[in-house]
Amino acid sequence: MSDIDDVAFLDAERIAGLNPSFDESTHTWTLQGEQSRARVLIATDGAVPDGTDRDGLGLAPYLGVAVHGVPNYFLITGPDVAAQKSYIAKCLQVMADTHATRIEVRHSTQRYFAEHERSGQIRWRRVARHIRRAFDISSDTAVEDDVYDGDATVHIDDASCLAHVRLTGHFEPIDGHYHWQGTILGQLPGTDKLPQPATVTVGNRSATGRITERTSQGGYSVVGVGVPPFALDAVEVAFPVR
Repeated sequence: MSDIDDVAFLDAERIAGLNPSFDESTHTWTLQGEQSRARVLIATDGAVPDGTDRDGLGLAPYLGVAVHGVPNYFLITGPDVAAQKSYIAKCLQVMADTHATRIEVRHSTQRYFAEHERSGQIRWRRVARHIRRAFDISSDTAVEDDVYDGDATVHIDDASCLAHVRLTGHFEPIDGHYHWQGTILGQLPGTDKLPQPATVTVGNRSATGRITERTSQGGYSVVGVGVPPFALDAVEVAFPVR
């Protein structure tokens, strides 16, 4: 799978063919048909991908460009295409300025717009000044989190296969253990009944975890406790001198 593209422009036909799915662990869209990823998708004809939560689809898109429940996704619906493109560009600039990886219009913002605004009466300069209040903007991981995105071998019983995985983890001070979890993309053998024990191997590192469920995008969720199958940055622990 290729590196993450900042922005991908898609029409309804390409959206249907590529079957985009959003990964909340990395805040990226996976374009299944091309085996590529993008941080932000822009639908040039206002289409929304299937399989998303789409909480705001019962309402008019905010400014015609954003729907709650579909993060990192903008629509161009017209009629003022130039203004919508300019507004989306300002949203992307806010993400860059704040080092954000996720942007989603608030449900309250979209609902208020649907109830009070009328087509053709949008004050674009005014709404552009309030992007940070209209959207939830965040980063994908905290600084203490570790992330691995790459190939791994997944072993289930006597079967094994190569798969692309996205794994993240953190040290939990409450129980004193490292907890890791993530997504396995693609098909796996021996997963008729879940949860299912599995071993994930990355290079010369292996860790035992559990495949808990099938995701709506066709992959699998995996969790584990203890040393993860990916390398961790060195951590120094200081103890007080008695």
